[in-house]
Amino acid sequence: MLRSFLLGVILLFSLSAQAQFIIKGKVTDAETGDPIAFANVLIQGTTIGMTTDFEGNYLIESKSLGDSLKVSYLGYLAQSKPLGKQEEQTVNFQLWPTSFELGTFVFEAGENPAFEIIRRASSKRKEFDKRSLEAYETRNYTKIELDVDNLSEDFRQRKSVKAVTAVLDSIRQLTNDEGEKILPVFFSETLSTFYFRNSPDLKKEIIEKTKVTGVGITDGSTTSQITGSVFQEYNFYKNWLRILEKDFVSPIADGWKTYYDYDLMDSVLVGQDSCYRLQVYPRREQDLAFTGTIWIKKEDYSLKQVDLTIPKAANLNFVERIKIQQELIATDAGPLLPAKTRVLVKIGQVTEKTAGLLAKFYTTSDVIRVNEPMPTSFFNQAVELKPDFNQYTADFWRSTRPDPLTEEELAVLQMVDTLKKIPIIRFYSEGLKFFATGYLPVRKVDLGPWTEFGNYNNVEGLRLGFGLRSNFKFSNKWLLEGYGAYGLVDQRWKYKAALTRILDRTRWTTLQLRTSRELDQVGLEMENLEGNSVFLAASRFGTLRRPFVSTNHRLTFQREFFKGFLLTTGFNLAEFDPLFNFYYLEKDTREFKNRFETTEFRAGIRYGRDEVIIINDNVRASLGSNRWPIVELNYAQGMDFLGGDIRYTKLNFYLYQRLTMGIFGVGRYELDAGKIWGEVPYPVLKNHLGNETFFYTTAAFNTMNFNEFASDQFISLRYRQSFEGFLLNSLPLIKKLKWRMVGSANVLMGSVRDENVANVPVFDPLGVPLRSFGRLDPSKPYVELGYGIENIFKFFRVDFFHRMTYMDQPEAKPFHVKVSAQIIL
Repeated sequence: MLRSFLLGVILLFSLSAQAQFIIKGKVTDAETGDPIAFANVLIQGTTIGMTTDFEGNYLIESKSLGDSLKVSYLGYLAQSKPLGKQEEQTVNFQLWPTSFELGTFVFEAGENPAFEIIRRASSKRKEFDKRSLEAYETRNYTKIELDVDNLSEDFRQRKSVKAVTAVLDSIRQLTNDEGEKILPVFFSETLSTFYFRNSPDLKKEIIEKTKVTGVGITDGSTTSQITGSVFQEYNFYKNWLRILEKDFVSPIADGWKTYYDYDLMDSVLVGQDSCYRLQVYPRREQDLAFTGTIWIKKEDYSLKQVDLTIPKAANLNFVERIKIQQELIATDAGPLLPAKTRVLVKIGQVTEKTAGLLAKFYTTSDVIRVNEPMPTSFFNQAVELKPDFNQYTADFWRSTRPDPLTEEELAVLQMVDTLKKIPIIRFYSEGLKFFATGYLPVRKVDLGPWTEFGNYNNVEGLRLGFGLRSNFKFSNKWLLEGYGAYGLVDQRWKYKAALTRILDRTRWTTLQLRTSRELDQVGLEMENLEGNSVFLAASRFGTLRRPFVSTNHRLTFQREFFKGFLLTTGFNLAEFDPLFNFYYLEKDTREFKNRFETTEFRAGIRYGRDEVIIINDNVRASLGSNRWPIVELNYAQGMDFLGGDIRYTKLNFYLYQRLTMGIFGVGRYELDAGKIWGEVPYPVLKNHLGNETFFYTTAAFNTMNFNEFASDQFISLRYRQSFEGFLLNSLPLIKKLKWRMVGSANVLMGSVRDENVANVPVFDPLGVPLRSFGRLDPSKPYVELGYGIENIFKFFRVDFFHRMTYMDQPEAKPFHVKVSAQIIL
């Protein structure tokens, strides 16, 4: 019996010695609830530990057990929790972000050992850049969540907010460890297939299924086009990554040593790959650069994974944090593609009494095939929705998601659905959308634009109006729109009515019939300023300069023949009826005439090689180009039939491009050239747009007076440079203000033929002097130079302009100061 007892004790100790302890759990961000990938988890007092995976999970198996578990990661406060004695336990952590401050770098003699690793990684950028593939195709799942956070007590006590606080307080999962609330307002899931083709550089995403729920979201077709993965692409093998319309330098870019410093932390095993783990730091904390960790494979110096943050100290407005985590996998051809990407953008409070915004993006990708390019015609539409994109079952999403929704995400969906039903929330969300878009959806029509509801000027006095248009719910083939307005002083009705037939939505093809009667100003015609709504609205308020009643009847046909190439053609009948003292001498009879009619045939082409276009309901909308310029060529032929009084020919060329210039910021140029053949009244000439207001605009020459110059042949180059934080980020006192330098240069050359000068009489038939226009010297350019500071108190900009030529003109001033307000990051 004693022997049996001793054997039992020995066996018990033996089993205890072989006991395997299992500790598992998840590490998340305490503010956002998002998983923290690549965090270090260590049993204190031992060397046993691991790093969390991309979902923030960890699992440690150990034969020994300490008294506590510690989690740490750069940019977060470290945290420890006690361990129990049980063989299997779950310990979750929520880490609080902390401000990251650069320390002092001290290196011994010789080169920093991290530099050689980065040098080799940078030299192999082309080898591993996915853009070097001939083509690739991926299957993507994308998840987006938007939350209102920083719910201050002042914000919560507002009458409009109290309606939701009771609901918010009832959902436990929508809090962090400190009990602070977030208010979800949007959640989407999208399943899509993404296609890329090289030479030429073409992209396309087909949205197969999308599930969108959000406060104020009424049209899934438009929203679904921007919730896919095409707008969530982050390629660290580019020199510059564009995020929120800002360009951030990659840690392995050409010239990396100019922007970054590095620490080689250690060598680690990531999956089956042995990697260098390097800490990266911006040399100047206010530069648009990243801080964080990158893992580079020892075998071939390719990126394995990144965990990078744009720190709060960077020269950005309102943005408290941008965090990007990414895992990369190699394709059979060699270049890397992202397998998982997570992005967090935290927008701070504009004022202490407002709330902040939290945006989360998550994308997983499976490679379908590489180097099997689709035909060029396939890429005609950048984003395409499948006909049944919004038809699905709950089982479909459960089987499609790479991972099930967390408790927090399920609570988010519950909260968004609840908010949508609260009347005060609907009122505010619709009101905000009305202000931003100009239109208020009411069933099958949109009321607006609100800019037409009222105005005041010296001709009309108080102007009252009302407009509406049909929307996608009415028809996806027909668009009806129009407005009417009445001036209480001039007692004239103004109106616009248009009927558009959408013939093809894939290769955008439309036919439009439009008629309008409106007040215009010579050189400030509404048609030329439709892309600058703020300046247009301001120019129609107060004193109108050389106003006239413009009546137009137009037939227009549009067709996109291939990606980026749009053809426009049509006829236009117009009447010019001046409200100021205007006369011209008729070409043949040399009689005085003060009004005229034109009949024009028009044709134009527009080409944007990489311009991103989406179909917003029944309207084609451009989101701009990434790399290549946008080119336009327009032709108009004036004819003397169907009521036309004048024969002439117009040709115009326009070129625009945005230039990424690295440390020097971003440049933009516009080249505009044109010629008019024929003898025409000066309102038909190119009346160069001046700006006599105190406000800065990119649409005008800011030192030129209204109606100062006109030309029948001209060429202009307008260049503006945003230096971001260049130079000012290095000045000890100025850099704290986050001011940014701007500069501009505008050059114009033009001329007018003698016959177009001769048709303008000096006096009217009653002998009253007539004002006409200034004439540019064809050998002497008009030049203005500008410089200034933007981001003053985050909103204001001041520009100083010098007029360099034509100082002998009446009322010419050599120096101008212009101000403007803008909301920029």
